[in-house]
Amino acid sequence: MKTLYFDCANGISGNMTIGALLEVCDGEQYLRTELDKLGVRGYDLKVVKRDSYGINGTYVEVLKTGTNTPVDALPDEMMGMRPHDRSQVHHDHDHEHPHIHEHEERHEHHRHSHDHEHHHDHIHDHGHHHEHEHRTYGDIRLIIEQSGITDGAKQLANSMFHKVAAAEATVHGRPIDEVHFHEVGALDSIVDIISVAILMDYIQPDHVISSVVSDGHGTIRCAHGVLSVPVPATSAIYKSEQVRFKQIDIPTELVTPTGAAIISTFAEQYGLMPEMNISEIGVGVGSREIGGPNTLRVILGEVMEAGGAAHNNDIMVINSNIDDSTGEELGYVMEKLMRAGALDVSYAPIFMKKNRPAYRLEVICRTGDRSGLSEIIFEETTTIGIRYYPVQREELVRSKVAVNTELGPIEAKKVCTAGGCEYTYPEYESMREKAAELGVSMKSVRAAFEKGLGKLGK
Repeated sequence: MKTLYFDCANGISGNMTIGALLEVCDGEQYLRTELDKLGVRGYDLKVVKRDSYGINGTYVEVLKTGTNTPVDALPDEMMGMRPHDRSQVHHDHDHEHPHIHEHEERHEHHRHSHDHEHHHDHIHDHGHHHEHEHRTYGDIRLIIEQSGITDGAKQLANSMFHKVAAAEATVHGRPIDEVHFHEVGALDSIVDIISVAILMDYIQPDHVISSVVSDGHGTIRCAHGVLSVPVPATSAIYKSEQVRFKQIDIPTELVTPTGAAIISTFAEQYGLMPEMNISEIGVGVGSREIGGPNTLRVILGEVMEAGGAAHNNDIMVINSNIDDSTGEELGYVMEKLMRAGALDVSYAPIFMKKNRPAYRLEVICRTGDRSGLSEIIFEETTTIGIRYYPVQREELVRSKVAVNTELGPIEAKKVCTAGGCEYTYPEYESMREKAAELGVSMKSVRAAFEKGLGKLGK
Protein backbone atom coordinates (compact mmCIF):
# COMPACT_ATOMS: atom_id res chain seq x y z
CA MET A 1 0.00 0.00 0.00
CA LYS A 2 1.53 3.30 -1.12
CA THR A 3 1.44 5.41 2.03
CA LEU A 4 2.18 9.11 2.48
CA TYR A 5 3.16 10.24 5.98
CA PHE A 6 3.00 13.92 7.02
CA ASP A 7 5.41 14.80 9.82
CA CYS A 8 3.86 18.02 11.16
CA ALA A 9 6.16 18.46 14.16
CA ASN A 10 6.73 22.09 13.12
CA GLY A 11 3.27 22.79 11.76
CA ILE A 12 2.00 22.93 8.19
CA SER A 13 1.20 25.61 5.61
CA GLY A 14 0.40 25.72 1.90
CA ASN A 15 3.83 26.53 0.52
CA MET A 16 5.60 24.13 2.90
CA THR A 17 3.33 21.33 1.64
CA ILE A 18 4.05 22.15 -2.00
CA GLY A 19 7.80 22.13 -1.37
CA ALA A 20 7.69 18.76 0.39
CA LEU A 21 5.46 17.13 -2.25
CA LEU A 22 7.68 18.44 -5.06
CA GLU A 23 10.63 16.62 -3.51
CA VAL A 24 8.60 13.45 -3.05
CA CYS A 25 7.46 13.18 -6.67
CA ASP A 26 10.02 15.30 -8.56
CA GLY A 27 7.00 16.91 -10.18
CA GLU A 28 7.97 20.55 -10.70
CA GLN A 29 7.55 20.51 -14.47
CA TYR A 30 4.26 18.62 -14.18
CA LEU A 31 3.01 21.18 -11.65
CA ARG A 32 3.94 24.12 -13.86
CA THR A 33 2.21 22.53 -16.86
CA GLU A 34 -0.97 21.93 -14.87
CA LEU A 35 -0.96 25.41 -13.31
CA ASP A 36 -0.87 26.89 -16.81
CA LYS A 37 -4.27 25.24 -17.34
CA LEU A 38 -5.86 27.40 -14.62
CA GLY A 39 -6.08 30.45 -16.83
CA VAL A 40 -4.70 32.53 -13.95
CA ARG A 41 -2.07 35.10 -14.89
CA GLY A 42 0.22 37.66 -13.28
CA TYR A 43 2.54 35.49 -11.22
CA ASP A 44 5.80 33.59 -11.25
CA LEU A 45 6.28 30.41 -9.26
CA LYS A 46 9.55 30.54 -7.38
CA VAL A 47 11.00 27.14 -6.46
CA VAL A 48 14.41 27.14 -4.76
CA LYS A 49 16.48 25.05 -2.40
CA ARG A 50 16.75 26.65 1.02
CA ASP A 51 18.46 25.85 4.30
CA SER A 52 16.56 26.23 7.58
CA TYR A 53 18.82 25.78 10.61
CA GLY A 54 20.91 23.17 8.83
CA ILE A 55 17.96 21.31 7.25
CA ASN A 56 17.85 21.61 3.46
CA GLY A 57 14.57 21.54 1.60
CA THR A 58 12.46 23.22 -1.06
CA TYR A 59 11.01 26.70 -0.61
CA VAL A 60 8.08 27.78 -2.77
CA GLU A 61 6.76 31.30 -3.19
CA VAL A 62 4.27 32.97 -5.51
CA LEU A 63 5.70 36.24 -6.83
CA LYS A 64 4.36 39.13 -8.85
CA THR A 65 5.37 38.57 -12.47
CA GLY A 66 8.85 39.86 -13.20
CA THR A 67 9.56 40.92 -9.60
CA ASN A 68 10.76 39.48 -6.33
CA THR A 69 7.65 40.72 -4.54
CA PRO A 70 5.28 38.14 -3.01
CA VAL A 71 1.80 38.43 -4.48
CA ASP A 72 0.29 38.20 -1.01
CA ALA A 73 1.80 41.60 -0.34
CA LEU A 74 -0.12 43.05 -3.30
CA PRO A 75 -3.76 43.98 -3.82
CA ASP A 76 -6.19 41.49 -5.20
CA GLU A 77 -6.19 43.06 -8.65
CA MET A 78 -3.15 40.89 -9.39
CA MET A 79 -5.68 38.20 -10.23
CA GLY A 80 -5.93 37.99 -14.02
CA MET A 81 -8.48 35.98 -15.87
CA ARG A 82 -8.79 35.13 -19.50
CA PRO A 83 -10.99 37.71 -21.23
CA HIS A 84 -13.89 35.33 -21.81
CA ASP A 85 -13.95 34.39 -18.11
CA ARG A 86 -14.18 37.88 -16.69
CA SER A 87 -17.87 38.44 -17.01
CA GLN A 88 -18.57 35.11 -15.40
CA VAL A 89 -16.67 35.68 -12.21
CA HIS A 90 -17.08 39.41 -11.59
CA HIS A 91 -19.71 40.51 -9.12
CA ASP A 92 -20.49 43.80 -7.46
CA HIS A 93 -19.73 43.79 -3.77
CA ASP A 94 -21.02 47.17 -2.65
CA HIS A 95 -22.37 45.85 0.66
CA GLU A 96 -20.43 44.64 3.64
CA HIS A 97 -19.28 41.05 3.90
CA PRO A 98 -16.82 39.43 6.25
CA HIS A 99 -13.33 39.00 4.88
CA ILE A 100 -11.34 35.86 5.00
CA HIS A 101 -7.77 36.37 6.07
CA GLU A 102 -5.22 33.71 5.38
CA HIS A 103 -2.35 33.81 7.86
CA GLU A 104 0.28 32.14 5.78
CA GLU A 105 3.79 32.03 7.16
CA ARG A 106 5.17 34.21 4.40
CA HIS A 107 3.13 37.15 5.66
CA GLU A 108 5.66 37.58 8.43
CA HIS A 109 8.35 38.21 5.84
CA HIS A 110 11.06 36.58 7.88
CA ARG A 111 13.52 35.42 5.26
CA HIS A 112 16.52 33.18 5.72
CA SER A 113 19.63 34.10 3.81
CA HIS A 114 20.39 30.59 2.69
CA ASP A 115 18.84 30.84 -0.76
CA HIS A 116 20.90 28.83 -3.21
CA GLU A 117 20.92 30.27 -6.67
CA HIS A 118 19.28 27.56 -8.67
CA HIS A 119 15.91 29.10 -9.26
CA HIS A 120 13.30 27.63 -11.56
CA ASP A 121 11.04 30.59 -12.03
CA HIS A 122 8.24 30.25 -14.53
CA ILE A 123 6.93 33.24 -16.43
CA HIS A 124 3.21 33.46 -16.98
CA ASP A 125 1.26 35.63 -19.32
CA HIS A 126 1.39 39.20 -18.01
CA GLY A 127 -1.77 40.51 -19.60
CA HIS A 128 -5.36 40.79 -18.54
CA HIS A 129 -5.33 41.96 -14.96
CA HIS A 130 -8.69 41.86 -13.32
CA GLU A 131 -9.66 44.20 -10.51
CA HIS A 132 -11.68 42.20 -8.06
CA GLU A 133 -11.11 43.05 -4.42
CA HIS A 134 -13.31 40.32 -3.04
CA ARG A 135 -14.26 36.95 -4.51
CA THR A 136 -16.94 34.59 -3.35
CA TYR A 137 -16.57 30.91 -2.73
CA GLY A 138 -18.56 30.47 -5.95
CA ASP A 139 -15.97 32.52 -7.86
CA ILE A 140 -13.22 30.18 -6.64
CA ARG A 141 -15.22 27.11 -7.64
CA LEU A 142 -15.74 28.61 -11.09
CA ILE A 143 -12.01 29.16 -11.57
CA ILE A 144 -11.40 25.53 -10.66
CA GLU A 145 -14.24 24.14 -12.77
CA GLN A 146 -13.27 26.12 -15.90
CA SER A 147 -9.62 25.07 -15.62
CA GLY A 148 -8.04 22.23 -17.56
CA ILE A 149 -6.61 20.38 -14.55
CA THR A 150 -7.66 16.78 -13.92
CA ASP A 151 -11.02 15.94 -12.41
CA GLY A 152 -9.25 14.42 -9.43
CA ALA A 153 -7.31 17.63 -8.76
CA LYS A 154 -10.50 19.68 -9.12
CA GLN A 155 -12.26 17.55 -6.53
CA LEU A 156 -9.40 17.86 -4.06
CA ALA A 157 -9.07 21.63 -4.57
CA ASN A 158 -12.80 22.13 -4.08
CA SER A 159 -12.69 20.08 -0.90
CA MET A 160 -9.90 22.19 0.60
CA PHE A 161 -11.48 25.51 -0.36
CA HIS A 162 -14.81 24.34 1.07
CA LYS A 163 -13.23 23.60 4.44
CA VAL A 164 -11.68 27.08 4.63
CA ALA A 165 -14.88 28.77 3.46
CA ALA A 166 -17.01 26.81 5.92
CA ALA A 167 -14.63 27.68 8.76
CA GLU A 168 -14.74 31.37 7.94
CA ALA A 169 -18.52 31.29 7.59
CA THR A 170 -18.68 29.81 11.10
CA VAL A 171 -16.27 32.40 12.51
CA HIS A 172 -18.15 35.34 10.98
CA GLY A 173 -21.65 33.94 11.50
CA ARG A 174 -22.61 34.07 7.84
CA PRO A 175 -23.89 31.48 5.37
CA ILE A 176 -21.02 30.08 3.33
CA ASP A 177 -22.29 31.66 0.10
CA GLU A 178 -22.27 35.10 1.72
CA VAL A 179 -18.64 34.94 2.78
CA HIS A 180 -16.44 36.91 0.44
CA PHE A 181 -12.85 35.89 0.03
CA HIS A 182 -10.12 38.46 0.39
CA GLU A 183 -6.72 37.16 1.31
CA VAL A 184 -7.55 33.46 0.97
CA GLY A 185 -9.16 34.22 -2.38
CA ALA A 186 -6.05 36.02 -3.54
CA LEU A 187 -3.67 34.65 -6.08
CA ASP A 188 -1.21 33.28 -3.52
CA SER A 189 -3.75 31.03 -1.82
CA ILE A 190 -5.38 29.96 -5.08
CA VAL A 191 -2.02 28.76 -6.35
CA ASP A 192 -1.13 27.16 -2.98
CA ILE A 193 -4.29 25.10 -2.60
CA ILE A 194 -4.60 24.08 -6.24
CA SER A 195 -0.89 23.16 -6.40
CA VAL A 196 -1.34 20.81 -3.45
CA ALA A 197 -4.38 19.28 -5.17
CA ILE A 198 -2.44 18.79 -8.42
CA LEU A 199 0.52 17.14 -6.68
CA MET A 200 -1.58 14.86 -4.47
CA ASP A 201 -3.57 13.77 -7.51
CA TYR A 202 -0.26 13.13 -9.26
CA ILE A 203 1.19 11.06 -6.42
CA GLN A 204 -2.11 9.24 -5.73
CA PRO A 205 -1.26 7.63 -2.39
CA ASP A 206 -3.47 4.79 -1.22
CA HIS A 207 -3.27 5.90 2.37
CA VAL A 208 -2.33 9.16 4.12
CA ILE A 209 -1.29 9.33 7.76
CA SER A 210 -0.29 12.39 9.75
CA SER A 211 1.51 12.89 12.99
CA VAL A 212 -0.35 14.82 15.65
CA VAL A 213 -0.21 18.36 14.25
CA SER A 214 1.91 20.82 16.24
CA ASP A 215 0.75 24.42 16.49
CA GLY A 216 2.29 27.31 18.38
CA HIS A 217 0.78 29.60 20.99
CA GLY A 218 0.50 33.27 21.87
CA THR A 219 -0.83 35.85 19.44
CA ILE A 220 -0.42 36.97 15.84
CA ARG A 221 -1.23 40.31 14.26
CA CYS A 222 -3.40 40.41 11.12
CA ALA A 223 -5.96 42.66 9.44
CA HIS A 224 -8.50 41.82 12.16
CA GLY A 225 -6.08 42.94 14.87
CA VAL A 226 -4.26 40.73 17.34
CA LEU A 227 -5.59 37.16 17.40
CA SER A 228 -4.81 34.21 19.62
CA VAL A 229 -3.07 31.18 18.15
CA PRO A 230 -4.62 29.04 16.74
CA VAL A 231 -6.50 31.73 14.84
CA PRO A 232 -10.31 31.37 14.65
CA ALA A 233 -10.45 29.83 11.15
CA THR A 234 -7.80 27.25 11.99
CA SER A 235 -9.56 26.41 15.27
CA ALA A 236 -12.84 25.96 13.41
CA ILE A 237 -11.24 23.47 11.02
CA TYR A 238 -9.64 21.62 13.95
CA LYS A 239 -13.11 21.26 15.47
CA SER A 240 -15.21 20.48 12.39
CA GLU A 241 -12.71 18.04 10.88
CA GLN A 242 -11.52 16.49 14.16
CA VAL A 243 -7.88 17.30 13.47
CA ARG A 244 -5.61 15.96 16.21
CA PHE A 245 -3.31 18.79 17.27
CA LYS A 246 -1.29 20.03 20.20
CA GLN A 247 0.31 23.32 21.13
CA ILE A 248 4.07 23.41 21.56
CA ASP A 249 6.28 26.04 23.15
CA ILE A 250 6.84 28.24 20.09
CA PRO A 251 5.21 31.69 20.45
CA THR A 252 3.74 32.10 16.96
CA GLU A 253 1.39 30.50 14.47
CA LEU A 254 2.66 27.21 12.99
CA VAL A 255 -0.51 26.02 11.26
CA THR A 256 -2.30 28.28 8.79
CA PRO A 257 -5.97 27.86 7.80
CA THR A 258 -4.71 26.51 4.47
CA GLY A 259 -2.45 24.05 6.28
CA ALA A 260 -5.32 22.89 8.49
CA ALA A 261 -7.53 22.41 5.41
CA ILE A 262 -4.80 20.40 3.68
CA ILE A 263 -4.13 17.98 6.51
CA SER A 264 -7.83 17.52 7.31
CA THR A 265 -8.56 16.71 3.66
CA PHE A 266 -5.93 14.03 3.29
CA ALA A 267 -5.12 12.54 6.69
CA GLU A 268 -7.10 9.37 7.27
CA GLN A 269 -5.59 8.82 10.70
CA TYR A 270 -3.17 10.47 13.11
CA GLY A 271 -0.29 8.87 14.93
CA LEU A 272 3.17 7.40 14.51
CA MET A 273 4.55 6.42 11.12
CA PRO A 274 3.78 2.74 10.42
CA GLU A 275 6.36 0.14 9.53
CA MET A 276 7.08 0.63 5.84
CA ASN A 277 9.75 0.66 3.17
CA ILE A 278 10.60 4.31 2.48
CA SER A 279 10.98 5.31 -1.16
CA GLU A 280 11.04 9.14 -0.99
CA ILE A 281 11.46 11.88 1.62
CA GLY A 282 10.44 15.47 0.90
CA VAL A 283 11.15 18.56 2.98
CA GLY A 284 9.26 21.81 2.52
CA VAL A 285 10.81 24.95 4.02
CA GLY A 286 8.82 27.85 5.41
CA SER A 287 9.77 31.45 6.08
CA ARG A 288 8.94 31.85 9.77
CA GLU A 289 11.68 32.44 12.31
CA ILE A 290 10.81 29.94 15.06
CA GLY A 291 14.24 29.43 16.63
CA GLY A 292 14.79 26.16 14.79
CA PRO A 293 13.96 24.39 11.51
CA ASN A 294 10.77 25.73 9.98
CA THR A 295 10.09 22.65 7.90
CA LEU A 296 7.45 20.09 6.95
CA ARG A 297 8.61 16.55 6.19
CA VAL A 298 6.59 14.20 3.99
CA ILE A 299 7.58 10.54 3.63
CA LEU A 300 6.41 8.19 0.87
CA GLY A 301 6.71 4.45 1.31
CA GLU A 302 5.10 1.04 1.03
CA VAL A 303 3.38 -0.80 3.84
CA MET A 304 3.99 -4.37 2.81
CA GLU A 305 2.50 -7.78 3.53
CA ALA A 306 4.40 -11.05 3.46
CA GLY A 307 5.01 -11.94 -0.19
CA GLY A 308 5.52 -8.34 -1.26
CA ALA A 309 1.97 -7.34 -2.19
CA ALA A 310 0.66 -4.04 -0.90
CA HIS A 311 -2.26 -4.48 1.46
CA ASN A 312 -5.19 -2.20 2.09
CA ASN A 313 -8.12 -3.01 4.37
CA ASP A 314 -9.68 0.45 4.32
CA ILE A 315 -11.82 -0.22 1.26
CA MET A 316 -15.58 -0.53 0.89
CA VAL A 317 -17.93 -1.76 -1.82
CA ILE A 318 -21.27 -0.05 -2.45
CA ASN A 319 -23.84 -1.62 -4.74
CA SER A 320 -27.45 -1.22 -5.75
CA ASN A 321 -29.87 -2.87 -8.18
CA ILE A 322 -31.58 -0.33 -10.46
CA ASP A 323 -34.36 -1.37 -12.85
CA ASP A 324 -35.55 1.97 -14.24
CA SER A 325 -32.44 3.78 -15.50
CA THR A 326 -30.84 3.79 -18.93
CA GLY A 327 -27.22 2.99 -19.68
CA GLU A 328 -26.66 6.62 -20.65
CA GLU A 329 -27.97 7.84 -17.29
CA LEU A 330 -25.77 5.40 -15.41
CA GLY A 331 -22.81 6.53 -17.51
CA TYR A 332 -23.36 10.05 -16.18
CA VAL A 333 -23.58 8.69 -12.62
CA MET A 334 -20.32 6.80 -13.15
CA GLU A 335 -18.50 9.96 -14.21
CA LYS A 336 -19.86 11.93 -11.24
CA LEU A 337 -18.89 9.20 -8.77
CA MET A 338 -15.35 9.04 -10.16
CA ARG A 339 -14.98 12.81 -9.87
CA ALA A 340 -16.14 12.57 -6.25
CA GLY A 341 -13.37 10.17 -5.30
CA ALA A 342 -14.55 6.65 -6.15
CA LEU A 343 -11.69 4.25 -6.83
CA ASP A 344 -13.71 2.37 -9.45
CA VAL A 345 -17.29 2.27 -10.73
CA SER A 346 -18.98 -0.39 -12.84
CA TYR A 347 -22.46 -1.44 -13.81
CA ALA A 348 -23.65 -4.65 -15.42
CA PRO A 349 -26.98 -5.97 -16.73
CA ILE A 350 -28.86 -8.33 -14.40
CA PHE A 351 -32.35 -9.85 -14.07
CA MET A 352 -34.34 -9.13 -10.94
CA LYS A 353 -37.52 -10.63 -9.52
CA LYS A 354 -40.31 -11.22 -12.03
CA ASN A 355 -37.55 -11.36 -14.68
CA ARG A 356 -37.25 -7.57 -14.81
CA PRO A 357 -34.10 -6.45 -16.68
CA ALA A 358 -31.98 -4.12 -14.56
CA TYR A 359 -28.45 -2.95 -13.81
CA ARG A 360 -26.25 -3.58 -10.79
CA LEU A 361 -24.24 -0.46 -9.95
CA GLU A 362 -21.07 -1.18 -7.98
CA VAL A 363 -18.68 1.37 -6.46
CA ILE A 364 -15.31 0.71 -4.84
CA CYS A 365 -14.21 3.46 -2.48
CA ARG A 366 -12.26 4.38 0.62
CA THR A 367 -14.19 4.08 3.85
CA GLY A 368 -14.18 7.81 4.47
CA ASP A 369 -15.77 8.52 1.06
CA ARG A 370 -18.71 6.11 1.42
CA SER A 371 -21.23 8.60 2.79
CA GLY A 372 -20.65 11.22 0.10
CA LEU A 373 -20.76 8.66 -2.72
CA SER A 374 -23.96 7.14 -1.32
CA GLU A 375 -25.57 10.57 -1.41
CA ILE A 376 -24.71 10.88 -5.11
CA ILE A 377 -26.29 7.50 -5.85
CA PHE A 378 -29.50 8.46 -4.05
CA GLU A 379 -29.58 11.87 -5.72
CA GLU A 380 -28.80 10.79 -9.29
CA THR A 381 -30.57 7.42 -9.55
CA THR A 382 -34.02 6.10 -8.70
CA THR A 383 -32.79 3.54 -6.20
CA ILE A 384 -34.35 3.56 -2.72
CA GLY A 385 -31.69 1.45 -1.06
CA ILE A 386 -28.01 0.61 -1.27
CA ARG A 387 -25.74 -2.01 0.30
CA TYR A 388 -22.20 -1.49 1.49
CA TYR A 389 -19.58 -3.62 3.17
CA PRO A 390 -15.86 -3.49 3.93
CA VAL A 391 -13.43 -5.53 1.85
CA GLN A 392 -9.70 -6.15 1.79
CA ARG A 393 -7.54 -5.89 -1.29
CA GLU A 394 -4.00 -6.53 -2.38
CA GLU A 395 -2.29 -4.34 -4.93
CA LEU A 396 0.94 -4.50 -6.81
CA VAL A 397 3.38 -1.67 -6.21
CA ARG A 398 2.95 1.02 -8.86
CA SER A 399 4.29 4.45 -9.74
CA LYS A 400 3.73 7.16 -12.35
CA VAL A 401 6.33 7.61 -15.08
CA ALA A 402 6.59 9.57 -18.32
CA VAL A 403 7.71 7.80 -21.51
CA ASN A 404 9.34 9.98 -24.16
CA THR A 405 7.99 9.25 -27.64
CA GLU A 406 8.27 10.76 -31.11
CA LEU A 407 4.93 12.46 -30.35
CA GLY A 408 6.14 13.86 -27.03
CA PRO A 409 5.95 12.52 -23.46
CA ILE A 410 3.09 10.18 -22.55
CA GLU A 411 2.20 9.45 -18.94
CA ALA A 412 2.24 5.83 -17.90
CA LYS A 413 1.90 3.55 -14.91
CA LYS A 414 4.77 1.23 -13.95
CA VAL A 415 3.73 -1.87 -12.04
CA CYS A 416 6.12 -4.09 -10.10
CA THR A 417 5.21 -7.67 -9.24
CA ALA A 418 6.24 -9.45 -6.05
CA GLY A 419 8.76 -11.40 -8.13
CA GLY A 420 10.50 -8.23 -9.29
CA CYS A 421 9.09 -8.02 -12.83
CA GLU A 422 8.10 -4.60 -14.15
CA TYR A 423 5.37 -3.68 -16.62
CA THR A 424 4.57 -0.23 -17.98
CA TYR A 425 1.10 0.73 -19.22
CA PRO A 426 0.08 4.02 -20.88
CA GLU A 427 -2.51 6.19 -19.15
CA TYR A 428 -5.63 6.47 -21.26
CA GLU A 429 -6.19 10.18 -20.50
CA SER A 430 -2.64 11.04 -21.53
CA MET A 431 -3.03 9.17 -24.82
CA ARG A 432 -6.43 10.74 -25.44
CA GLU A 433 -5.08 14.25 -24.86
CA LYS A 434 -2.11 13.56 -27.15
CA ALA A 435 -4.37 12.26 -29.93
CA ALA A 436 -6.65 15.32 -29.66
CA GLU A 437 -3.69 17.73 -29.48
CA LEU A 438 -2.01 16.36 -32.60
CA GLY A 439 -5.10 15.29 -34.52
CA VAL A 440 -3.93 11.69 -34.86
CA SER A 441 -5.55 8.36 -34.03
CA MET A 442 -5.29 6.63 -30.66
CA LYS A 443 -3.78 3.72 -32.58
CA SER A 444 -0.93 5.97 -33.73
CA VAL A 445 -0.37 7.26 -30.20
CA ARG A 446 -0.22 3.75 -28.79
CA ALA A 447 2.24 2.70 -31.49
CA ALA A 448 4.45 5.69 -30.63
CA PHE A 449 4.23 4.75 -26.95
CA GLU A 450 5.26 1.14 -27.62
CA LYS A 451 8.17 2.36 -29.76
CA GLY A 452 9.33 4.76 -27.02
CA LEU A 453 8.96 2.04 -24.41
CA GLY A 454 11.04 -0.31 -26.53
CA LYS A 455 13.92 2.17 -26.52
CA LEU A 456 13.90 2.00 -22.74
CA GLY A 457 14.11 -1.76 -22.86
CA LYS A 458 11.00 -2.20 -20.72
